[in-house]
Amino acid sequence: GGTQGGFFDTSGSRANQLRSLAPSHRLQVELTDFNQRKFLELARTLGDQFYHPTMKGLDWGKLTREYLELARAARTGDEFQHASMKLLGELNGSHLGVSPASGGGWSETGNVRQSFGHFGIRTEPVEDGFEVKEVMETGPAGRGPMRLMPGDVITQLELEPVDPKLALELQLADRVGRETVVGIRRQGQALDLLITPVSYGQISGLSYDHWRNEANRKVEEMSGGRLGYIHIRGMDEGSLETFVRDLYAAAEGKDGLVIDVRNNGGGWTADRLLASIMYPRHAYTIPRGMQDSFQGHRAGLEGGGYPNDRLFIPRYDLPINMLCNEKSFSNAEIISHAFKTLKRGTLVGETTAGGVISTGSFRLVDGTTVRLPFRGWYLPDGTDMENNGAVPDIRVPQTPEAESANLDEQLEAAVKDLLARLPEKQEQAAADE
Repeated sequence: GGTQGGFFDTSGSRANQLRSLAPSHRLQVELTDFNQRKFLELARTLGDQFYHPTMKGLDWGKLTREYLELARAARTGDEFQHASMKLLGELNGSHLGVSPASGGGWSETGNVRQSFGHFGIRTEPVEDGFEVKEVMETGPAGRGPMRLMPGDVITQLELEPVDPKLALELQLADRVGRETVVGIRRQGQALDLLITPVSYGQISGLSYDHWRNEANRKVEEMSGGRLGYIHIRGMDEGSLETFVRDLYAAAEGKDGLVIDVRNNGGGWTADRLLASIMYPRHAYTIPRGMQDSFQGHRAGLEGGGYPNDRLFIPRYDLPINMLCNEKSFSNAEIISHAFKTLKRGTLVGETTAGGVISTGSFRLVDGTTVRLPFRGWYLPDGTDMENNGAVPDIRVPQTPEAESANLDEQLEAAVKDLLARLPEKQEQAAADE
């Protein structure tokens, strides 16, 4: 009973306020018919709104009928998802997916998980434990007086011998945030340390910071201090703010910049970043009394003076190279394509993933979410970026052998190419004079 969606309470000071009522009735449905309705709705909506008008030349109606019986036979949300993904897979497209509605007991995977601890170290098993090969300086085992060092051998956890045949993280199950006694052998001496393991999520962030700092150090070393380095982790607001924050620190006093979008999962900020690195210089300014500090036209253009507070985003117009790889995805591919199309510098690395579509989503009757790619992206020559990744000017594979040796051959190639394009410092000084 009552009005649908709520009723008016006319008593006291809360008069005329709309209040919600929870539903009190259940609806019983035939599962096979229910699945059929959902599946046909999914197929019909995609057929009407998918970005490619011919569904990439597929007979969409025939494929829908072929997979319909599999969807009708589903007994759980996960099984329906599996059947639906079979149909979506025929499109060979990115930004597609089906997510079962949460709650109601439909998902058979549940939320039961066990946490495993991490020290932020790289180890190799030895006869009686794990030899430490590398220690992350920002990790739980790289700080304080009880830190681990390369060459240490972990022999015990909580005063019990470790099993070299079982991953160290598995032996730290349920130890996240709990101080742990770590028995080690260091130069023949037995020691007990107290280290508090962190979660996978925490160690992932610390690992990224470590990798980024190492890349920055390598660029500084390989370029003799002439080049700066910035990695853009994602094409989102947070990463954009980090870019703006770090641009001056990375580029001040440098002759060029390496921008890295490898392993970038995408987002939406490509055009904002392009506004920073593609902004054309139309003038330069000199305040009264500062004429002597500008040595000619070139210094005025490169040395600043333009009122940066009027810019949408801080500008960088010195030489740049960009790095991408097969794990650069979506919006990170768009900026890689743009960098090459607009000839801003040399694109180095490996061909990007080839997954570029603007995507939204819609819901089925039970709350199942389906991603809906609705708008394609094309290069000026008409090439669809979907299934056509950005191909670097200089292709360099990153091999497992190089990674295990802590080498970054793609980064080295980017630095070498950019240095070759820079004028010698002596020549630059003469030109300024």
